[in-house]
Amino acid sequence: MRIPFAVGFVFSVACGVGTPGGADLGGAAPPPVSAPTPPGDSSGGVSFGGAQDLGELRAILDRGEIPGPDTFDANGFFNEHYNAPPPAACGNVLCAVPGMSVGRDWLTGAHQATLQISLTTPVDPATFHRLPMNLVVVVDHSGSMASDGRLDKVKAGLHTMIDNLHDEDRLSLVEFDDVVTIDAAFRDAIDRPALHAIIDGLAPRGGTNIFDGLEQGFKLLGDAPVSDRQNRVIFLSDGNATVGNTSQVDIMEMARGRVQRGIGLTTIGVGVDFDVALMRGLAEQGAGNFYFLEDPTAATEVFTEELDYFMQPLALDIQLTAVAGPGYLFGDAVGSHLWSPQPTSGTMAIPAVFIASRTTQSGEQGRRGGGSMIFLHMTPITGNTGRVADLMLSFRAPGSQERISQVTALDYAIDPAETPEQPYLSIPEMAERFAMYNMFLGIRAATVASSPGCAISVLEATRAAATTWNAEHEDPDLAADLMLVQQYLANLRAHYVGIEPPAVAACATGVDVPPPTPTPLPDDPMTPTANREHGLYACSAGGAAGGLPIALGAFAVVGLRRRNRRR
Repeated sequence: MRIPFAVGFVFSVACGVGTPGGADLGGAAPPPVSAPTPPGDSSGGVSFGGAQDLGELRAILDRGEIPGPDTFDANGFFNEHYNAPPPAACGNVLCAVPGMSVGRDWLTGAHQATLQISLTTPVDPATFHRLPMNLVVVVDHSGSMASDGRLDKVKAGLHTMIDNLHDEDRLSLVEFDDVVTIDAAFRDAIDRPALHAIIDGLAPRGGTNIFDGLEQGFKLLGDAPVSDRQNRVIFLSDGNATVGNTSQVDIMEMARGRVQRGIGLTTIGVGVDFDVALMRGLAEQGAGNFYFLEDPTAATEVFTEELDYFMQPLALDIQLTAVAGPGYLFGDAVGSHLWSPQPTSGTMAIPAVFIASRTTQSGEQGRRGGGSMIFLHMTPITGNTGRVADLMLSFRAPGSQERISQVTALDYAIDPAETPEQPYLSIPEMAERFAMYNMFLGIRAATVASSPGCAISVLEATRAAATTWNAEHEDPDLAADLMLVQQYLANLRAHYVGIEPPAVAACATGVDVPPPTPTPLPDDPMTPTANREHGLYACSAGGAAGGLPIALGAFAVVGLRRRNRRR
């Protein structure tokens, strides 16, 4: 029997709000105001920007290595899945859609109640047309780009991009190592042969002057970028800043000042040792996306399948707020580094959101362009009234200063502490999301596990639960995730031959086996000595901070890290 569930919408338009993302969402709900229905007759997913793929994690697994927690990004994981969005029935270009699942955690069997927040749009990706571009590509060609064919991957992507730009677009190229060189300034028409020749001539040399290279890219777009075109910098790099101003804080602040003038920033990483926090952070604050090129095929995917979608925002200055209803506390929040959590509320200011390119499930490994989501673990407390949460969304359309607001209420009429025999899913689309969320929790638990034995244990438990679920629901994306888990398990067992994984319950309570000695693989630099430079594995007991529904998430992380290859 379906459990009573209700969602209500209220919309308003507030004119003349001056600060980005600064609409006042407090107080009483605004009165309803009609809004024109945007073009398109089908719903599409929406991306918050930031990480768009798990390319780095896949590359680590392909090398036979063990990924660490910094290589597993929730936003990237969710964006690699296609979850059919519910109808975008709010009457505007952007709609906030809540969902709820109540069931059991796949690892521990404990009660699990989750609030899921996504954005959807009635704009059909198949009919989406972007504005002409003023585009600056800033390319790192420092000496490290000679390793692993990194520069060749970048060249493959740039050649593809040049061929796929529209005739009305304008392109400028900047290369940097120790010094910064403007290879091609803006021209009225794209000279594709000349641009291809410049790309062919790129050669690795020198250090990595990220600050000056990126700043020069911004400067080419001017202090007051034109408003009738999209203005964007694409920044490609494989490493850490080694020359010039190497401060991550200064680089971020410089970029922030330029972004506030109306310039978007998309970042693309290559190699095994780039500064993922910097590249991802630049994209998150720069109204753009972050990609990782693990091979030439990935470069082609990014610069063909995603080109038109990551270039032009669907909406700007988005402010999203969730307030817990009586009877609930918010716990662990996953899905974006921009989310600011509190026990009874959470907020997120997003510079821009983008329409997601993917409209079907294919089950293919790799970037799949499905859209971003936020999952909030919810703890039932006394005083439940049936109200789960109130969501408040505020944004403006590109080229407009009007702010459009939406208030959405989510209700759940059953005792929130009661665990149904079969998972309760508030809308049909939550079936895919429930599975994706639990798969995420399992893989994350492995990356932060206290020992390789515990990592194997939680991956095996996750694989078993996902296999059972998929036998009934036939989710191609979950099948692709299972392939990733299988590869992860194979790498762990290759490095730790003969290991006997403890029970999941033992891992969750911190009662674990001593750390085994890594088994060196042929031509593998990972030795017991090299592994100990990060310290020994450490177990810790107790529940997870922030309401994580499994104690595994609180384990101290000292081992299972990606090998550090900083120069």
